[in-house]
Amino acid sequence: MSGLLQELKRRNVFRVAIAYVMLGWIIAQVAELALDSFGSPTWVIKTLLLLLALGLPLAIFFSWAFEITPDGVKKEKDVDRSQSITPRTGRKLDLTIIGLLVVALAFVVTDNYVLDQSILGEASTQTDMVSIAVLPFVNMSNDADQEYFSDGISEELLNLLAKIPEFQVAGRTSSFTFKGQNQDLRDIGQKLGVDNILEGSVRKSADQVRITAQLVKAGDGFHLWSETYDRKLDDIFAVQDDIAGEVVKALKVKLLGGTENLPTAQANIRNGASYDAYLKGLFYYNKSGDDNLGKAASYMQDAVDLAPQSALAWAGLSRALSAYAGQAALDPTALVVRAREAADKALTLDPNLADAYLAMADLNEQWDWNWAGAEVAANRVLELRPGDLDAQMLLVDLHVSFDRLEEAERLVRAVLAKDPLNTRHPRMLVRILYYRQKYDEALQLAESLLESDSHMPYVRSWMVAILTSQDRASEALQYAKSEPVLFARLFSLAVAHHALGNLEEAAAAQQQLNESYGNNAAAQQVTIFAFWGEQDTALDWLEIAVAHHDPGITDIKSAISLATLHGHPRYEALLRKMNLAD
Repeated sequence: MSGLLQELKRRNVFRVAIAYVMLGWIIAQVAELALDSFGSPTWVIKTLLLLLALGLPLAIFFSWAFEITPDGVKKEKDVDRSQSITPRTGRKLDLTIIGLLVVALAFVVTDNYVLDQSILGEASTQTDMVSIAVLPFVNMSNDADQEYFSDGISEELLNLLAKIPEFQVAGRTSSFTFKGQNQDLRDIGQKLGVDNILEGSVRKSADQVRITAQLVKAGDGFHLWSETYDRKLDDIFAVQDDIAGEVVKALKVKLLGGTENLPTAQANIRNGASYDAYLKGLFYYNKSGDDNLGKAASYMQDAVDLAPQSALAWAGLSRALSAYAGQAALDPTALVVRAREAADKALTLDPNLADAYLAMADLNEQWDWNWAGAEVAANRVLELRPGDLDAQMLLVDLHVSFDRLEEAERLVRAVLAKDPLNTRHPRMLVRILYYRQKYDEALQLAESLLESDSHMPYVRSWMVAILTSQDRASEALQYAKSEPVLFARLFSLAVAHHALGNLEEAAAAQQQLNESYGNNAAAQQVTIFAFWGEQDTALDWLEIAVAHHDPGITDIKSAISLATLHGHPRYEALLRKMNLAD
């Protein structure tokens, strides 16, 4: 045995094996970093590791059977022992091993200290790039009416992932654009601007739920993770937590503070029936329209009645009531009072619930004109759920209200990058560009929106205002005639006809707007008379709009069409009443 060991040493077999293992480790580490950067599937690195492992016995066999000589590689048995240079080769291998040790040590130090410090110091450039979309889960239940449940599970997962600062989560509106469509995930990823997609299905029967979820790499459709859960309805939050945790693991996200800080689902609805009612309310809330918002408020009330200690249910009730108050024909006062009570109750039950602060921000902005309170609440939402786009858009509204248009433009562009298929955002950008008098850019964006959807509402109305400001009233009139929303069309016709000198036609459109909508179109009447140069009448309508809390007047400081009112005592008094005075 000792003779065999001596021969192995003489032929440098041990040195070759050590050098090969170290070189293979370095190759594997470098390859893993490079392949991750290129988004290569995991089978590539696995294949490389297998080839490196198969190469080790070949290297050992080569070092035993062959010898490097001054004349080249020869079989060991053909080399004269007196002429052998294996000692010299051994010294070269020793130096090679030392060099490889230095390289390996440098790699370990860089990977574990330099790169990790960079990650902690810069909030991780890698994780900043982790983008994901949650597609609406498919309803696999026999009852088509269970669609609300699959949609709700998808939205709750989206909100859960949006709490993770290292994730950039595509907006709900954009993700749900693909509902019911069987498009290639690579195309969806490209349209949403994300690298990863979470999709799945839900089957619900009574209180039994089966959820199947899978995480897919959008670039090549490669499956990163999948799982099926069979649970009772009361255990649904644990499933959501598990899915979120597995997504983080699969994407190899390094969370600040470690995985122990991974956010959990809002498990304060312990009652399965209450959560079911909450998801129904959420379903109708997202549909908008007064009928749907009335249903949303009713279901959210059911959720509260079934689980009165649920902060999430109270927050949902507050937002539904507030939205319903803004669209229902009846007096909003009682609804707003109930919405405020519900928001207060939600915050009392859970002072760290993002949805409760979002409800409070809505109330402060829309009904109380408590702008500072709205801003504080919206920022608190973003502390708790950094990816919340509703809170970010609320901040955009606040910037516009206070004529901070440069900041508003920056923020809405950032939101648009995360929610590219939500038409609300580019319409808001058109409005901001108009207020900043970037007329050509605003028109170019508006025209691109109409190219994507020729029936898109309100876009032509903004184009009329822009073109009229550019003394292009003839073009404005053509757009006014084809505006699909009636009250926006009447407003646009009144502005464009008047600019062309068609005073009778302009007056007829303004009168029809008044007869059809009354004080509900007060904000539009303010703008019409401001365009017409009738300052006193514009201020009369502005007083009506303020008295009725018309949401269309929150931008009276920044709206370029109302610039002629600035400085007027009545206008300044109304600014103070709205808490918008400097």
